[in-house]
Amino acid sequence: MKPPSPARAIALALALAGVAIVVVNRVDPDESRGLGVLVAAVGALGLVRREATALARAIEVTAVAVLVLVGGELAVRRENGRAQAAYAERTMHFVDDPLLRYELRPGVACGAGTTNARGMIDVPRAEPKPAGTLRVACLGDSVGGDCSLPEDNACAALERVLREARGGRPVEVLNFSVPGYSTLQEARALERKALPFSPDAVVVLYVVNDPYPDLAISHHLPGHLKFEHLIWSGLRLAGYRLFGPVIDPLGGMLTALHEAPRSWDGVVVAGFDRIRAVAEARDLPVAVAVFPIFTPAPLPGTAAIYAKVVAEADRHGFVGLDLSRVAYADEPVAGLLKPSRDLIHPNARAHRLAAEAIARALLAKRPELAR
Repeated sequence: MKPPSPARAIALALALAGVAIVVVNRVDPDESRGLGVLVAAVGALGLVRREATALARAIEVTAVAVLVLVGGELAVRRENGRAQAAYAERTMHFVDDPLLRYELRPGVACGAGTTNARGMIDVPRAEPKPAGTLRVACLGDSVGGDCSLPEDNACAALERVLREARGGRPVEVLNFSVPGYSTLQEARALERKALPFSPDAVVVLYVVNDPYPDLAISHHLPGHLKFEHLIWSGLRLAGYRLFGPVIDPLGGMLTALHEAPRSWDGVVVAGFDRIRAVAEARDLPVAVAVFPIFTPAPLPGTAAIYAKVVAEADRHGFVGLDLSRVAYADEPVAGLLKPSRDLIHPNARAHRLAAEAIARALLAKRPELAR
């Protein structure tokens, strides 16, 4: 049997590689599926068409590009794994709870601050509640747990706003936010960590990536092909910077998260169900504040996402707040951004405005909290 020519051998390898990428994308497909289809198509053409100079060049170029992506993938996964392990050893630790999964270590540096003895990005807190004190359990992810704003995050700002509304009477807003937490992890933090503090109200700082169903600790890289996803994300972001919101820098990821049953029903709705069970058992008001993506003009589909989360919060008996409307409607986005122009994590002013909107909503639902 005559062995295949080098071109056909490479074409066969490309076809198999492309099919493998497509198969990997059978669950939660991302942009790498298109790459897989393209690579498989080039490989298939090399197998079924007569060998020609142009086709041979196309196969060679595709093969070189695939080898570059493979090398980049291996390097990115290796270095990111090291960074993730270093973060885990330094800042957080895994726990046996299958829902909570991990938590911040106590007494470790966190940006400009230090976690307290309970692993909270907060001042020291004692479990017994002092008489006459209003306590609020604040649940969130890296927005509430922004280490660059240890004293100016929404939870800390809410404590000051509520104290002002109560005429200086004592208020404690306990920050149980942990970077990377999903809605389900936040609900579990309420059950396991916040309830012993006997809160009088609950605030959920909802961020649009909260439905993410998998482990998402610091240095987590999404996408089936991490290196390719980084390249694609960089191109999308560059396109957004050049052409504005006609290009979604997040590539439709947020819409997909809020539509897929595994993430929406399995994480958000399930998390809200658990929070409602706690709230009804203890007669606690719950406010769900939805943080927007901080762009000069709304990204495609984001308004529908905010409305969906607010509607689900209302359906659970919570107070749903679309902060893009109730806190930032008249605010220039430039005044809400950090110097890094982070689209997800806003500056201290944005946190203060969010806290004011949350306080208004809580006090409107339960006026007795002001007393």
